[in-house]
Amino acid sequence: MGARRLSDSLWLIETGSPYDCHVYLADGGTEAALIDCGTGLATGDLLAAVEETGCLDRLDRVLLTHYHADHAGGAASVRARRGVRVLASAETAAVLGAGDEERSQVAAARDAGVYPPGYRYSPCPVDEVLEDGATNRIGRLSVTAHASPGHCDGHLCFLIDDGERRTLCTGDAVFHGGRVSIQPIPDCRPHLYARTVRRLAALPVDMLLPGHLDLVLDGGAAHLAAADACFRRLATPPNIAGAEPP
Repeated sequence: MGARRLSDSLWLIETGSPYDCHVYLADGGTEAALIDCGTGLATGDLLAAVEETGCLDRLDRVLLTHYHADHAGGAASVRARRGVRVLASAETAAVLGAGDEERSQVAAARDAGVYPPGYRYSPCPVDEVLEDGATNRIGRLSVTAHASPGHCDGHLCFLIDDGERRTLCTGDAVFHGGRVSIQPIPDCRPHLYARTVRRLAALPVDMLLPGHLDLVLDGGAAHLAAADACFRRLATPPNIAGAEPP
């Protein structure tokens, strides 16, 4: 549990919960934002880690990559405790706003033992719907949303530009080594996944920060290219599914 500095403007926020994805903090100087927020099972620890960075009083929004509980389930508790705005795709807004445990796969994942028996997906309103290409300013940082369906509908990746380096927060789209997360769930769509990876591989990416497993602190474009090369051969890149929660 705690905060790990990745660059002058980015932190990894470690909640200590085995149910949470990697949570990132983007510090733009005058404003700060979380990229994803975990399940909500460790929101107190998450906010304590943000406080370690000195950014808690400047935290004003949460950007969600997608509606799976390990990434978005904590949005309601963070919003209630800190008064932040929640930004997400239209699909995530619909699922999260309704606390939909079927479309979010929470019901199935809970039955499979991925989440504790008493875990519930808390409804949370989304304050701003992000379209593909939408750019937010977080202080001195430019953050652009890139539609990236495949792992699930409405998935977004966020390209953060600090003026010198570009960081892609990929959620569950692409991981270290060009791996992907394809699962037997209704809205996991491999044909869209291939198109998504092709688009992402065209972006200028230095650092690649996925939702799980190893971080890529330099040469992120090579990992995107590896996944794209597999899909272009009509093959499936190595799959992390089964190693992490959906």
